[in-house]
Amino acid sequence: MEDPCCAPTEELPLLRPFDLMCCVVIAFSGCGAINFDVEQALPEQRIAGGGLLGGVLPTLLPNPAKFTIDLKAEQQKHGTGPATKLFLKKLQFRVTPAAMPSGNFDFLEEAHLFAEASAAGLPKVEIATLKPVPRGVIIVDFAIVPAVDLLPYVNAGAELSATATGTRPASDVTFDGLIVLDVRI
Repeated sequence: MEDPCCAPTEELPLLRPFDLMCCVVIAFSGCGAINFDVEQALPEQRIAGGGLLGGVLPTLLPNPAKFTIDLKAEQQKHGTGPATKLFLKKLQFRVTPAAMPSGNFDFLEEAHLFAEASAAGLPKVEIATLKPVPRGVIIVDFAIVPAVDLLPYVNAGAELSATATGTRPASDVTFDGLIVLDVRI
């Protein structure tokens, strides 16, 4: 009797590299594994200084920013199908001008950023926080609130809003920012 472990086996056909690549693309295309990042610059903001007396911080985003990403153009650029989800990956503020920043974020104690699209019937949702604010820095990276799908907000042209606690800086501080979104197909 022949030992089954040593029995001759049939050779399986090998997949060509192209066939293997097609199988991988098909296998992952339906489960959200295809994604790409999209960046949007935030316009410069100015926090008016309060002189020696400081004062209450009026607002963190005096000029609210809108999501201006053209998802259809981005999908065409990346050769993908339509987005199914959109997540905040990075939110950063930088004191300007970058070459010679004047001031830092010491005037802040904490900050919370939100996406709002009430005209589209979407609730205000917190997307990022900064607590505590590091001292003496000119660049701050917010902690991202996980699992907030921003796709309906971006499609509705949502605005960013903020709440913050702190005091007016002694002199004017200007800053801009960067948003990076993770687009899932």
